[in-house]
Amino acid sequence: MKLTPLLTLLLLLLTANPAEAQIDIRGIVTDAETGESLPSATILLEGTYRGTITNTEGHFSISVPELPVTLTVRYIGFNSESIEITDTTGLPLRVSMTRSVAEMDEIVVTDRDPGLSIMERVIARKQIWRADLENYRVDAYTRQSISSDTSIASITESSSTAWWHRDHGHRELQLTSRQTSNLTRDQNFSGVRYLPNFYDDDIEIAGFRMVGITHPDALRYYRFSLQETTFMDGKPVYKIEVIPRRQRQPLFEGTAWVLGRDYALLEVDLKPNDVVDFPPPVQDFDLSYKQQFSNYGGEFWLPVDMRIEGRIRIAMVGLRFPAMNFRQVSRLSDYEVNTEIPDTVFASRTQFARADSVPAEHQFREIEQIPLTAEESLAYETIDSTKTLENTFRPEGFLARMIDSEDERQRNGPLGAAAGILPEGLSPVFRFNRMDGFYTGLKYERRFSEPGTRFSIKGGYSFNSELWDYGGEISQRVWSENGRAISLTALYSNSTANRYGSELYTRDMNTVVSLLGGEDYFDYYRNEKVYGGIRARNIFPRSVISAGFNHENHRNFDGTELRDYSLFGWHRPRRANPVIEEGVLNSVNLVLEVNRSGQSFGFAGSNGFMISAEWSDSALGSDFDFVQLKGAADLSIPTFYQRRLFANTLDIHVSAGTSFGNLPQQRFGAIDGSLTRFTPFGSLRTRPFLPYEGSEYWLAAAEHNFRTIPFELLGIRPLVDRGWGVILFAGAGNTTAPPDFQDGVMVTDGIHYEAGASLNSIFGIMRLDFAFRIDRPGFFLGFSVPRYF
Repeated sequence: MKLTPLLTLLLLLLTANPAEAQIDIRGIVTDAETGESLPSATILLEGTYRGTITNTEGHFSISVPELPVTLTVRYIGFNSESIEITDTTGLPLRVSMTRSVAEMDEIVVTDRDPGLSIMERVIARKQIWRADLENYRVDAYTRQSISSDTSIASITESSSTAWWHRDHGHRELQLTSRQTSNLTRDQNFSGVRYLPNFYDDDIEIAGFRMVGITHPDALRYYRFSLQETTFMDGKPVYKIEVIPRRQRQPLFEGTAWVLGRDYALLEVDLKPNDVVDFPPPVQDFDLSYKQQFSNYGGEFWLPVDMRIEGRIRIAMVGLRFPAMNFRQVSRLSDYEVNTEIPDTVFASRTQFARADSVPAEHQFREIEQIPLTAEESLAYETIDSTKTLENTFRPEGFLARMIDSEDERQRNGPLGAAAGILPEGLSPVFRFNRMDGFYTGLKYERRFSEPGTRFSIKGGYSFNSELWDYGGEISQRVWSENGRAISLTALYSNSTANRYGSELYTRDMNTVVSLLGGEDYFDYYRNEKVYGGIRARNIFPRSVISAGFNHENHRNFDGTELRDYSLFGWHRPRRANPVIEEGVLNSVNLVLEVNRSGQSFGFAGSNGFMISAEWSDSALGSDFDFVQLKGAADLSIPTFYQRRLFANTLDIHVSAGTSFGNLPQQRFGAIDGSLTRFTPFGSLRTRPFLPYEGSEYWLAAAEHNFRTIPFELLGIRPLVDRGWGVILFAGAGNTTAPPDFQDGVMVTDGIHYEAGASLNSIFGIMRLDFAFRIDRPGFFLGFSVPRYF
């Protein structure tokens, strides 16, 4: 049996320390004056690092190995109570707490708010004791619940052991767990590894990097205002309001309670400010955090608990999800501070592991839990496996079916019936262009994970050119290890080919544009091709290296007339399809790609590059002698407001190509223009409807995404709430071709310059691009997908 380092450690711990019998102490904490229960009161086991908290109904439970013990019950605004528990103590306990009297603060009143002076001392004290805190081990109990506005939908619970190290971060081993019947153990991720410690300098909340209220520079980011002073155990307790100083930084707001003389945080009740928000379709997003601290009579102030409440609602036109409410309570106890942590704990980068692989004889005690509330107990009794989260939060609206399961989409979609008829792996192919006219065909593809084989065959007929396309491809993995793989590929095809490629647009996109009356973006020729090559994946991180040999026979469309057609007759007369220099092209090519993902049209930034080389020579039996070099790179740089989940970013794209020798026109490089009014990032937007091409070319494009900041500065809150943003962009490109090709090639007349602005994330689904040409008069209005990341 193969165990992770954390599970191996667990076996050692359990073998060396068998579980001991525990005495369960239960009780309720109430207000002595009103009789009302006190939620989240802290119960500490004197002389130890152990403790727990009451639930929302004031009940608590804590296990001890032996009696007598002394419990200290603490609640801000009340006098602490110490209770000795012996064999004769009546259980369950009823702890009645008396309110402390608010008194004048001992801080000398000046023009400066005393809250600032108090928090200065908290920060200074923290720097002293935090410098000596190297690590800790802690036992944790966590309960999470998800509910609709009417009832609880699911509950997960777990007990775990967690470790924290100053240099290595958090690790957690989930020991035991339970959940409502509509969830499985694999769906139980409850734990404490990702919970914030509000004594940290920087705190990550929902992807936003927040400045903590005890950060060394906290006074630059927050105003602290003293609200009142009470006493607890003879020491003043200061209630301090936390107010963000900066309107566009992700910060906290709420209340902190500070224990005077020790100048330590006792409790915080904080939530992120309005900057912590998400663009549509998220309509509501609320989070609040409550956390208590104790030094357990020692030097270090450590978290006792964490209580989180959240709500999210997602909606857009035609699609509305019910609001989802989230609640978590975690108790941390039995700290071991600056202890010897086995190397196996941090041997893996994985932060979370389950004890699934531990033999049954080593499974130990039941979860020592915070008592369930009456509503939670009822949920365990009534929720069965049929009450899934999918059913509870099923969306409404006419677009709801779009997020159904894949099978449902196939049944309900316009091609659902046809998809049900075709065998698995077989799919229809359809396209239209001015040379082929309408083309229909079939493609069959199968993949076998073992032994790593993939093959496909395809065939179809073009009704205008009256020509058949056909071919096949097979790929075989010959080696793989740790995510790295090497494959061999062979291909044959006889089909219509695009005379120049596009980094942005596909044949399917061009088909839609052409049928609706737009310009046919590509030129075409016939190509019979044989290819054999090798492909290596992840030899270097996130890399793909391919090398191969091409044999191609290039031919014109002899005798084929243009198909001058669109569905509604809105098109202009179709332009002529240029002839190519026919012949046999044999070549060797090499391509290196690093961190290159699929086309996103500017939806998300990326950091990666590609370089390629192709050599064709008469020595290879080729009719063409040339060397062609190409390259492209993308860079995304965070600029302003980097603590936000989505920082302002500068995105840059560059591509270039050059050649030596007799490069045929069908191998020219291209710079994309707009596809009708579609103007994605990486195109020259003021080059309408067609690309530029050339034997040598270069393109540089950049845009800065200011997101909602301009509208925040202008105070236009409705646009901020809708996630609308502003993007400024610019681009330049140039192509050249040998004199023999000048008449039939779409080259730039000098360098093409342009700049403009975009209104981003309109209704969450599009952006409008306003582009101005700089080197000559010109303006173009287009649209593209919104930039989110």
